[in-house]
Amino acid sequence: MLLREVVEEITEKLPPEVSVSPESIVRKVTQIRDQLLRNYGPAQRQSGTLCVYIDLHEGQSLYYPLCPPDGVVEVAILNTAYGGNGEWVRIPHRQFDERTQKPYYYFVAGKIGLYPPPTHFAAGGMKIFYVPVLKPLTTEDMDKPTGFDPDFDMLLVYGVLNDVTIGPMSNQWYEKYQTLLSEYISATNGYERYVVKERW
Repeated sequence: MLLREVVEEITEKLPPEVSVSPESIVRKVTQIRDQLLRNYGPAQRQSGTLCVYIDLHEGQSLYYPLCPPDGVVEVAILNTAYGGNGEWVRIPHRQFDERTQKPYYYFVAGKIGLYPPPTHFAAGGMKIFYVPVLKPLTTEDMDKPTGFDPDFDMLLVYGVLNDVTIGPMSNQWYEKYQTLLSEYISATNGYERYVVKERW
């Protein structure tokens, strides 16, 4: 469905006493879409992982990740940045655990940080694997897809209706939302969701 069709479905199903602007509906569609993808997104999103390389500089701990921080899946460093033999090493995500001397990455103010800072220059010494993050929808996107699974766009409709209505109608939309959510989880959940594969 196009965003316009999702907004029309929501508007048609709203009770007469509930008035919501198209801008507000679009904002709520974005919130529901992002929440669903974040919490129940299909394993297949991992197959769409992109990679970016960043040069590491001696003594520099903070870098611009060139991708949204909330899309980062894995980070690996070339161990020559620490005097190693040129192998790639996957490092964990931690927030400021300076008790360890093993490298890890963290986020601060939109930047990605490495601890400890590299001891040598390494061209393309950090690989960041990330999934693309969808931009928020606006009323200018009415003739574009929502960015959600087209087989389950009604999940967005029921999610917004559940969010903006109260009383008995809210119960009706909640039940429809939960039923469709269960179908969505079944359709996108699989064994491969729990398998971490090497990407290099």
